[in-house]
Amino acid sequence: MTLDELLLEWSYRSEKGYPRVGSPSDVSILKKILVELKLSEEDISSIIDELEDEPGGDDLTSPGTDGMEDSDIEDKKEKQVRSTPEPEPEPEPEPEPETNTLTEYDELIKSVFNGNIPKSKNTYKFSKLTFDEQVKPDDLEVWKKLWTVKPKKKTGDQTETLGVGKGELSLYWLYNHSQSPTAGKLAEGRGDDAPDLWFNGSGTDGVEVKAYGKPNGVIDLGRFGKFRDNLKILNLVFGIKGLSSIFDGTIKDQKQINALSWSGSDLLNAFEDVIIFSNVDLEQLSDPFPIFERFDKNIKFIESSLGEFKTAKEGAKLMAKKFVGDKLALKPGYGGHLADMSINGFIRFWHIDKSKFDSYDDILGKATIGASQGAMKMHFNKIFG
Repeated sequence: MTLDELLLEWSYRSEKGYPRVGSPSDVSILKKILVELKLSEEDISSIIDELEDEPGGDDLTSPGTDGMEDSDIEDKKEKQVRSTPEPEPEPEPEPEPETNTLTEYDELIKSVFNGNIPKSKNTYKFSKLTFDEQVKPDDLEVWKKLWTVKPKKKTGDQTETLGVGKGELSLYWLYNHSQSPTAGKLAEGRGDDAPDLWFNGSGTDGVEVKAYGKPNGVIDLGRFGKFRDNLKILNLVFGIKGLSSIFDGTIKDQKQINALSWSGSDLLNAFEDVIIFSNVDLEQLSDPFPIFERFDKNIKFIESSLGEFKTAKEGAKLMAKKFVGDKLALKPGYGGHLADMSINGFIRFWHIDKSKFDSYDDILGKATIGASQGAMKMHFNKIFG
């Protein structure tokens, strides 16, 4: 196992999707991996002791998550998804008949309103566009009352029910129990890689719900540790940049820049070093220096994963598009919406238009995309506004 593969495996097994040397559980995971690699107890102790003595080991747990949703629900969802092994592909089952109701959500609403479901006499639009909506004054009381409501029971097999984020039940009520065209059609989408709600029956018009209340459009899309190929490419790219920085004496500038925390300009800067190495005949150098054979294989892996690129900008744009695009394709899915809402009733629906995403040229621009402590961030107004 190479160092890159070791870091990738440690990241994948870590609770937060990235390793922290200040976390006893993460250090314990590393010890387990080293034991699996059949290292001696003396070597393992030496590695762990050196790691724990490394200054600045807790940098990745420091504050700096501006734009993150003010909710523990997303962390709960990510932990549950990560703890479940990815199943082998199976034939898709036949769709179940639509019931035009979401029993658990309706029961939750009834529990709040003494067995009744309030009805709205208002109409709220929903279209294949990016648009804003405002909850009408006579619906705000119900909207606010449902804002933090979530399931408290367990499912039939006694496994814990996936959480419901802030505003999710409010949005469900607003569009399912009003005079809107979507009334009676909403279905839940909670689960691995499914959007929070389906607006026109299960599997149709997915909507991922966020509750930042920030119309500027900088949205956190959650952890990306499960996208292992993307994480491996980023580790390689920033690893090459880190090595180059050691030689040119700028390593201090790279302290906070890595696969888990970066901006578009950082990605572009890192790909400049990838281009330099790709233009060197590393295969020829591998005879006296075997390490260059690994460099050559890693660079070829980057190129085969992203496609052909001749400049740093081309490579960085391909990586940025893949980084965000793989996530969007799952949640909410192209053609769906991401909805950001506030408790005061403002809602912005961004339509996830694949043609807009594919044609957007300034993907590396300031605050457009990036990562913060293992979480993916994107400026939705710039791309889908």
